[in-house]
Amino acid sequence: MSFSWPDGAKVAFNMAFDLDGRSIWYNKIRHMKGGDKFLKGPSVGTYGPNAAAYRILDILKEYDIKATWFVPATIVEENPKVIELILKEGHELSHHGYDHTSDYGKTKDEQLAYLEKAQQVFEKVAGVRAVGSRHTGGLLPETLLWMYTEGGYIYHSPGCNPEPLEFFTVNGVKTRAVNIAQPDELDDYVMSVMNSWPQVMVDMDPIACYDNIYRKFIREVEGAVRFGQSISAAFHPQVCGHPGRAQMLEDFCRYLADNRDVWCATCKDIAEYYIANAKED
Repeated sequence: MSFSWPDGAKVAFNMAFDLDGRSIWYNKIRHMKGGDKFLKGPSVGTYGPNAAAYRILDILKEYDIKATWFVPATIVEENPKVIELILKEGHELSHHGYDHTSDYGKTKDEQLAYLEKAQQVFEKVAGVRAVGSRHTGGLLPETLLWMYTEGGYIYHSPGCNPEPLEFFTVNGVKTRAVNIAQPDELDDYVMSVMNSWPQVMVDMDPIACYDNIYRKFIREVEGAVRFGQSISAAFHPQVCGHPGRAQMLEDFCRYLADNRDVWCATCKDIAEYYIANAKED
């Protein structure tokens, strides 16, 4: 679907960071015997908010790119200083679960309570409420319908999200929230992470070299420019913030900033622009 973006851009690109911190590793090891003694995973996680996020913020500032940061509420609570800086630099803070678990509850009421629990942390620590979601677990259709209507969420961008730029539908019911695609090809975890124990993915392929990863990112943007989509990345500071990968990230930011066909914006800005300008069926 073709759509006209600001200043004649052909695609809206969202630079997004999933600041999972140690939450993703904690959820992998908490049920394992002796899991609390596994140091490598949690230390990789804490590198994200403690060091890598600051390096990434400097790169984004250099190229004047505003990003969306999807952050579990527990990580927001544990890292108020970096969250404050993210907002001070004009970036967006968005929903990524309360503690990065896949279990939001079995009923609509339980799931809404889980979502609100995260929102209350956002309000307390950062003074904002999320207006979009990259949820970490499955949600009931009735929960999704509430979120994207009366719940006030204006965009939907979970992992492995298909590409259509359109208003998100739930069981055939069109909502007023925008579907912002987040393809696997723009997820640095898929191509960059290898951790000996616990495994990130069972029988995962070897990590790819930087040049191949970078070229894949570029090709995704080229394809989006051709077909007039909006797309969102899923970069993880604990992955892309390491020195070598940070150089690759900086090269990618430079490419985006120099490309007149690309409008870089937060998910919130993309959704609001689409809502204001899309033609109704």
